[in-house]
Amino acid sequence: MSRVYIARCANYDRRTVEAALRESLQAFTGDQALIEPGQRVILKVNLLQGQPAEKAVTTHPALVAAVARWVREAGATPIIADSPGGLFTPRVLRRVYRVTGMMAAAEEGGAILNYDIGSVRLPCPEGHLIKMVDAMKVVVEADAIISLPKLKTHGLTLFTGATKNLFGTVPGLTKAGYHTKLPIVHEFSEMLIDILSYYKPVLTIMDAVVGMEGDGPSGGDPRHIGLLLTSTDGVALDVVATSIVGMSPLDVPPIAAAARRGLSSGRVEDVEILGNRLDEVKVAGFKRPRTGSRDVKKLPAFVRGWVTRQLLASPQAGSRCTACGVCVENCPVRAITIVDERAYMDLTLCIRCYCCHELCPEGAVELHQPLLGRLVNP
Repeated sequence: MSRVYIARCANYDRRTVEAALRESLQAFTGDQALIEPGQRVILKVNLLQGQPAEKAVTTHPALVAAVARWVREAGATPIIADSPGGLFTPRVLRRVYRVTGMMAAAEEGGAILNYDIGSVRLPCPEGHLIKMVDAMKVVVEADAIISLPKLKTHGLTLFTGATKNLFGTVPGLTKAGYHTKLPIVHEFSEMLIDILSYYKPVLTIMDAVVGMEGDGPSGGDPRHIGLLLTSTDGVALDVVATSIVGMSPLDVPPIAAAARRGLSSGRVEDVEILGNRLDEVKVAGFKRPRTGSRDVKKLPAFVRGWVTRQLLASPQAGSRCTACGVCVENCPVRAITIVDERAYMDLTLCIRCYCCHELCPEGAVELHQPLLGRLVNP
């Protein structure tokens, strides 16, 4: 039975985070060392966008610094790494590190910030859906990975946590290609489990001190939860995390994909919960994304278009649009153009992956849900 430790962590004060982290780690470091001296350890953070920590879009630097200090104490070298949405260049990384607080976290924790933008394509022999994986070179060359996801909702997969965090190892705009090839959410989720299984992080520590509800993973609202969740099993961790915020784990496509493979039952009752009890930490009224999680692309082609228009939210650029072109650059099916200094989404081409909503730096992409969709996905 997989174990998940639930620790209370009321805020991001250094001492508070440090105490919650050390409490959690004791449950997983007693039998054997997770990190060995001399290892190069990737701290795989969620750096979706260059947004300040208080926006709750990215892993908080206080947690990253605390984990880095622990890795240093073990005699290993922590390396903060991720490939944010959009271009993957040293200049982009430098800005994202500065704005998200990772520069300060690296200094406080004695970590290295990754600027290596090299990529490789490697066989994924255990993959059920993908047999080759596109990866950041620095990640595949490391000795171990610690995954540091943020608890957030997600327009396509309903929830983003441990099972999706490793998708950030796919370099830059290559991510858009995965969306193009895998527009059906259950197939996209199978790919996420392939990538998670390929890397096998030694530990996952979820930042659930302040998560994101509503139209995540970037356009939602910060929501105080006050927890750190820790496990050596990322799927089990997501089963517990979704249960805490009132979601049925098997309604979350990546968890359902893991369950189909026998990696999890998807039942929180089958996870050994340590630390605080589940019923003591559940969050009431946690808002889901308006996009829903209806896999309409499995329907026959002759009804698919109608059902899509009636059920799924459609992205549209609102008044805050600055015509910066980020959405155009990242749309996997080239459904977006700039017209009269505003982004225009061609909904006949749109596959509802919501990359434009996810990556818009201005939060200008609005999700418009039709009446039937609002009734089905209240």
